[in-house]
Amino acid sequence: MVSHPNHVMRGVCEGYIFIALLCLRLKKVKNVMKFVRIAGLFLLTFLILCLPDAASGGFAADEKQAEGTVRLGIFSWQKRIASDKALHDEMLENLVRLGISEVYQYMNTQDAPAFIQRASEMGIDVYLLDGQPEWGLDREAGQMRSAVRRAARLMEEAGGPGLAGLVLDVEPYLTSSYSRNPERAMDRFSEAMRNTYSYAREKGVPLIICIPYFYDTKGFDKELREIIEAGSDAVAVMNYQKKDETGQIETEMEATMRAGKRLIHIFELQQPGQYDLTERNTYFLDGLPAVWASLDRLYAHYNYKGLSFALHDYKALSE
Repeated sequence: MVSHPNHVMRGVCEGYIFIALLCLRLKKVKNVMKFVRIAGLFLLTFLILCLPDAASGGFAADEKQAEGTVRLGIFSWQKRIASDKALHDEMLENLVRLGISEVYQYMNTQDAPAFIQRASEMGIDVYLLDGQPEWGLDREAGQMRSAVRRAARLMEEAGGPGLAGLVLDVEPYLTSSYSRNPERAMDRFSEAMRNTYSYAREKGVPLIICIPYFYDTKGFDKELREIIEAGSDAVAVMNYQKKDETGQIETEMEATMRAGKRLIHIFELQQPGQYDLTERNTYFLDGLPAVWASLDRLYAHYNYKGLSFALHDYKALSE
């Protein structure tokens, strides 16, 4: 979606070196050292005048990763990426270039080990991604506990730098049961998450749950606190409304900071028109520079080490 300013600098440097070598080979420049000095001054002027503008839309993601100040993840719902070596190598290389250090991948158990190993070699943590809206209505959390068991098996089989944990995308507010009785559905969801989290801790599986930004505005402050404090290791907030990104997650951030846990702020990248998305919800038309600017504002405002960020999703990013 956007060229990183570091890529611009690299291209200019490579072009400068190529021209100098070409002139030497063809003997078109009598005083090569004079040419090198002049070209060097041109390059320096270019970097001073142009790179600030190129960088103003975003941050050097790889540098921020190196400083350890922010974590950046990405959702990937395409199973084929995990099963096809060429596809997952391409994706992982793209993630490294963007400074993305973790991927939440939907995948078959049999495809996972090779994908996890390759990602680990490239310095990227892998979380198993799974979930359906209806899973959150089962107080016994049968499907979510099953996902925990799958993650636990993968963690055990991989050993060492294996699977990092489980991300559940469970959205009960999308079900007909929620439409009929929101209070009952959310009560079930809170109990199901506490059940799942207890089981995940027993199995040693770090658990992240995706939630929308609006539970508190619907009157579900109690359930929201329960999910954050006793239902997960971290929440990934789908803050898909660009108008007031900072204010919309105040309640979630307060509960997260009080519990000493992690909050992942998700930026939507999918095209307007998909899943009822409009330009107000997605950065598809704005591009990554706008995402980086928002990320910087949010991180500066909350100043909390447990705040990290994620993009949704890889398919949209690569379009």
